[in-house]
Amino acid sequence: MRNRFLFLAALLAAPMLLAAPSFAQTEQEDTITTINEESTVNVTKKYFNAENCADPANTLYDLTLTNADGVTNAYLWAGVQNAGCEQNIKRTDQQLLCRKMANSNPAQVVDNTTVFNLTLQELVDSGIVDCQNTALVGQPYWIYSFRTQDPGGLDVATDGYGIAELWVDVTPPDELSLTSQPMQDGSQFTITWSSPADSTEIQLYKLYRSDSGDPASAVDTGLTAQGTATTFTVNASALDLAVGESTSVFVTAVDMAAVTPGNGNEGPLSEATAVTAAQTLGFCDDPNVDCSGCSVSPLVVPTSQPSSGLWVIGLAFAFVVGWRLRR
Repeated sequence: MRNRFLFLAALLAAPMLLAAPSFAQTEQEDTITTINEESTVNVTKKYFNAENCADPANTLYDLTLTNADGVTNAYLWAGVQNAGCEQNIKRTDQQLLCRKMANSNPAQVVDNTTVFNLTLQELVDSGIVDCQNTALVGQPYWIYSFRTQDPGGLDVATDGYGIAELWVDVTPPDELSLTSQPMQDGSQFTITWSSPADSTEIQLYKLYRSDSGDPASAVDTGLTAQGTATTFTVNASALDLAVGESTSVFVTAVDMAAVTPGNGNEGPLSEATAVTAAQTLGFCDDPNVDCSGCSVSPLVVPTSQPSSGLWVIGLAFAFVVGWRLRR
């Protein structure tokens, strides 16, 4: 009996013993909470795009630490994804895995949670974050925040640091290949395109117009389509076109590398579609249609046969006559 009890106790304790090491090795998840004063709370990936990388010194972000009660200083390092910068050997190698972000370390943690007004320039100056290579589409990096103490030449336990993930994407989407007609007349126009190779990273599509037809003078109409679309349908009225007026429309793709949808990297203008507003005619307003057999009478069809309405009146008349005869 005693042996059976010990066996059962060992079985119950085994999951707890196995779970403890895996829990202990889980890094604390810090996060970038704003980029240029825009909240990233509802954004899954924290992107820096081509516009940010063009001016890294003035691209600001805030870093919020988890489990940071009592932490007043943070020593910040930049690392590639899964760099293992908590290990001293990874912080001293020559493989560009981990580098200290700035000479100003330690960074001040305000209200025990957030480091404010960090710059993208500090990440670039570390030599880790590549902000220029257009071959990198959505490259992930990690920021290691060591709590209170400089990691020095020691390995750091998981409760002594946190990791915030960021992404760099400076590559615009490809130019769209249109499959619709290059010239359209009517009150509504449909522009279609082939789904681009990088469609999974596209946030939305934008519609541009140029009354001269010159792409250099194209302006944003403010009209957009979702990133899953391959069709743009727009009315002449939405383009402020009166009957007989023409313009050229273009479509661009915008990727997800931004806090606000539509502010990511934008691809080049597509080929133009020339559109002209034309009056939409009714069936018998069309000069090419012979409507001589049409009738304005609701009781007669174009074949000159009685309509269903006339049959109803006839039946009603017969009912009244029959009723009176019976009296």
